[in-house]
Amino acid sequence: METVQQDAISLKQIFKDNWDKFLSKHYTLVTAYMAYNVWKIMNCREPEGLGYITYSCPDHPQEICQIPKSCKSRFCSICAKVQIDNWVAEMNSLFPNCSYFHVTFTVPSQFRILLFEKRSLLNAVFSACTETLQSFCKERGFLPAITAVLHTFGSDLKRHVHIHCIVSAGGLKMTGNQERYTRFKERKIKNHKAKLKTFLVKTDKPEWVSFNKKFPYKMLQLRYQALLIKHLKMHIQKNIKSDNPDQYLVVFSDPMVMKHFFDELKNEYKNGFYVNVTEERQDLKQTVSYVGRYARRPPISELRIKKYTGDFVTFEFKDYYHNGSKVLHTLKTIEFIRKLIRHIPPHYFNVIRHYGILANRVKKAYQKLTEKLLGAAPDVEKAKTWKERQELFHGKDPLRCRICNKIMKFSSAYSPNSLSSIKAKMDIDFS
Repeated sequence: METVQQDAISLKQIFKDNWDKFLSKHYTLVTAYMAYNVWKIMNCREPEGLGYITYSCPDHPQEICQIPKSCKSRFCSICAKVQIDNWVAEMNSLFPNCSYFHVTFTVPSQFRILLFEKRSLLNAVFSACTETLQSFCKERGFLPAITAVLHTFGSDLKRHVHIHCIVSAGGLKMTGNQERYTRFKERKIKNHKAKLKTFLVKTDKPEWVSFNKKFPYKMLQLRYQALLIKHLKMHIQKNIKSDNPDQYLVVFSDPMVMKHFFDELKNEYKNGFYVNVTEERQDLKQTVSYVGRYARRPPISELRIKKYTGDFVTFEFKDYYHNGSKVLHTLKTIEFIRKLIRHIPPHYFNVIRHYGILANRVKKAYQKLTEKLLGAAPDVEKAKTWKERQELFHGKDPLRCRICNKIMKFSSAYSPNSLSSIKAKMDIDFS
């Protein structure tokens, strides 16, 4: 069987020891998709859980190699490393071969619980962040590459909704400059049917427009604030007018409640909502790795778990209120699990999204243009396969027969639990 090097304390073991106890106390907090992911974590690489595949030598059938099946959940500490490495390699080949900016958008504390509990409203945050960046770039005559990644937690596992955006320092030249957002707002007041003029990317004679100045964060903060409020209002009103409105959002059906709530925010945040912009950067792999660590793995690294007694878990985190000093925090294990699983996103909810010249409908066509203008990005090595990892760990090919040195062939597969049946069971149990 595959050798998996684990730390003394693993999330898998914590879940195995306490999941049933947690369900008996907090059953109503668990969705079917949460339960499905936890089951996969607890049964990852377990022979009687997900099963295994058997390879054997054609000439010496007694010589076998059994490969355990992995869950491939991004919430699994073991599988996450492979997912992160593959995503970094994919992003490096997808993103234009240019410098970039790392922009982080946060939401005010008044929104954190609302957005966390009503996940559909997170789409409004994505729209506001990317529209803020794209509108600024289009006003300067180019369409950028943008990758937006949602994080819902801080290092202390509290709710902390924020979006990381990787934005190219430039983009493909457009046929004209978009109208400034402030002027459009003035025109919109006079005519509510007014729309922004549409400009397209020049594809007949493509050009790359470099943008080496720092984004004006004060302007971004105010524009982001206006757009986030606008998109939240749109999403809330759409929900209220639907056939099945959310009972907690119905209160906003009163126009005065809606106006008072958002006007108070504008008064409190006169400089806009917080946006952080880095200096221009060159090493895309480093930033993508950082952002991917939090989008493609559990909210906490097992290395940060310092003590586990069964009833309590102690973990380390950076306290940014005290200059980022490392502190230890102890929670009851049941509470620790509750704080962890609430960050499992709903099924089919994309926490990584691409915009501009990376949007799905245009990325292939625009990638040909950017590679022609900027050249192809250097390759980044993908995650090693199971065979490569084992060969590196043991110093030999695990699929070679010890007797004749021939490559083993697939023999059989053992699957005591199909994932489709487990998912169907969770859908019934937690519906």
